[in-house]
Amino acid sequence: MKKSSLKRCAVAIAATMLCAGTAYAGPRIEFGDDGGFVQIDLKGQVFLENTSYGGGKAGDDSRTDIHFMRNRFGLTGMLDETWGYKFQTCGNTGTSKMPILYGLSAQDNDWNDRDVRIIDAYAIANFNEHLNLKVGLTKIPLTRANLDDCFAPLSQDRSMFVYSAFGNSPAKFSRDLGGVAIGRFFDERLTYFAGVFQGREGSSAVQNPLATVAPGVNPLNIPTAGPGATYTSSNAPKTSLEYVGRLTFDFLESEGGSGYQGTYFGEKNIFNVGFGMAYQPDAAYKNTTNTVVNAANNVYGSAVTGTDTVDYTAYAVDMFFEYKLPAGVVTLTGQYLKTDFEDAWKTNSIGDRLSITAGLNGQKKGGYGKAAYILPVTVGKAGKIQPYGLYENWNFAHLLGVNDQTIQQIGGGINYYITGDQRVRLTGEYLRTDFDRPTRLPVAGVGSTAMVGAPMEDGFNTFRMMLQVVF
Repeated sequence: MKKSSLKRCAVAIAATMLCAGTAYAGPRIEFGDDGGFVQIDLKGQVFLENTSYGGGKAGDDSRTDIHFMRNRFGLTGMLDETWGYKFQTCGNTGTSKMPILYGLSAQDNDWNDRDVRIIDAYAIANFNEHLNLKVGLTKIPLTRANLDDCFAPLSQDRSMFVYSAFGNSPAKFSRDLGGVAIGRFFDERLTYFAGVFQGREGSSAVQNPLATVAPGVNPLNIPTAGPGATYTSSNAPKTSLEYVGRLTFDFLESEGGSGYQGTYFGEKNIFNVGFGMAYQPDAAYKNTTNTVVNAANNVYGSAVTGTDTVDYTAYAVDMFFEYKLPAGVVTLTGQYLKTDFEDAWKTNSIGDRLSITAGLNGQKKGGYGKAAYILPVTVGKAGKIQPYGLYENWNFAHLLGVNDQTIQQIGGGINYYITGDQRVRLTGEYLRTDFDRPTRLPVAGVGSTAMVGAPMEDGFNTFRMMLQVVF
């Protein structure tokens, strides 16, 4: 084979792995003479969690939950070195991931735990090391945290507060329909991501996790009459696209991939710095009020009271450092994210604040830092031990009826990589979650989607364990 052909082949293989974003690939079926293949991936995470609130009549007792965090089936097919397709599903098996929305696993009370959601479906076009495309439903490349492989984070899971603003499911605030171009320059040290996505469209119906707020009541005060009301946001002002860009640079070895790993087990020394930005013009109306749709069923809507609109902007800065020492591997990573809706939450209806301009994924700023160390010992045949610690601090414009709320998390845990990599992993983790201002925590009712407010809390404790298998 000629040198030029070898080079093209190497570039195409590297680009294929870049677009597929797979760290530990499953079985592969090869066909044809042009490098075609179909790759199968099966991945699962089972969580055992004990949280100091959520149980008992008033929701102020501790409770324990076992559930699938993720249950994935994926296919990656390449026709040749250039063209391919990625398809991945995730079982809707319930989760208590969100730290302030601790609810029952779906398998406890809902037949829909057997539902399956398509989370990735995109065409792949690998032209060269400078230009690779994903077109379809794919990840939003704003932050490193969102691009972290969710089966290879440094801590037990990715941060709970790093997602984009739109949507109430991972198919919208983690991924979106659109296209992303990815490429590398300067010996693969400079990497760019350029994406155009559907962004916000239409309206969203969201259940108020605390209580009904009747029209005419100050929307920033949450009364306690009628828990579980459903609110619909106003419609999107315009059908505008969302633009996302990201630029990273590797000061040591090239990190590679469009999906990152929490650790590379000392296989290469990395110092990566990244910057990201997202923008959608006219993303929401500035002035909206609550309206009655069906008071008997606790259903409310939003009415637009003016023509003023606000833009959505987001800024992200992140870093990752890993270095192999004579006695172990040290890892440090951090993320900062700011999302902004020009303070529209102050003049918005409850539906708009719950689903767009405020809440966990609305107007906020903050970040996290994590540190870990792989011990220079082998446990079992190939097992590696990695203790870690983390700290998060996030300020939310409006969250669960509280203005200017700050959440802090501090915790740590131990990763036991049983096979010496991410394929079989056991993790134990402790998290302490503190609120700057006392917050009424929502608790899901058994057999119902209605939410009732638990007693005011300054914070709570969570102990989590995870078994992960990647095939």
